[in-house]
Amino acid sequence: MTLRQRNFILEKFPEIFNTKSKADMFEVLNALFFLIKTGCQWRLIPNDFPKWRTVYEFYRKWISMGFFDRLTQGLNTMARDSLRKSAQPTVAVIDSQSVRTGLAQSVKGIDGGKKIKGIKRHLAVDSNGFPLTIVISRANVHDSKGAIGLAIDTVCKYPTVRLLKADNGYRGPLVKNLKEGLHVELECVKSNFGTSEIKPISGRWVVERTFSWLESFRRLNRNYEQFLHTAKAIAMVACAMFMLRFV
Repeated sequence: MTLRQRNFILEKFPEIFNTKSKADMFEVLNALFFLIKTGCQWRLIPNDFPKWRTVYEFYRKWISMGFFDRLTQGLNTMARDSLRKSAQPTVAVIDSQSVRTGLAQSVKGIDGGKKIKGIKRHLAVDSNGFPLTIVISRANVHDSKGAIGLAIDTVCKYPTVRLLKADNGYRGPLVKNLKEGLHVELECVKSNFGTSEIKPISGRWVVERTFSWLESFRRLNRNYEQFLHTAKAIAMVACAMFMLRFV
């Protein structure tokens, strides 16, 4: 973690990183980032970092405080400002990604279309591809069903969002429900699947790029979490890691 990144986090969250503790909070954070980037097990965190139990306890504490959600929001605002865009997004792009499970005891379902047994990550990004929020479900949950919770979470965190863009898999009653319930328009864009031409879909391709960015974190390549809420937590940490590169 660079000095600029440390200063940004310290300025935004002094109540967390200015507290007295035997462990260096930034070293704990670095250990957590190492685990997610390399995909190692908790017990295999190198001895150069604080003990793995210490890292795990702070990770659980920070998740319960919503630290990584708030960090991602703050980083989004900073990144958008650097691009001379409004601090809060008005458009969000949504999509889902089915991920195979890596644990026999994990909560899971089967995505019949993709033949994947595991979970499904429902992701919302802004027009730049910066992650906004994530919702996790079993893989057998249809995109349009998972999008309900995703849309609610997105609008709660970013009330300025008034337009959602998605592929045609989200068409149907969801369009009307979001308009009536959240006053949000859902624009379903037809893909060019089946054609010989590779052409990015206007306004929607950024979410596909974000999924590819997040796949560079090996912990996300498979789901190694037992529960859905912990799978969401680990994905939000990865989003925060990704956004820190813009500091």
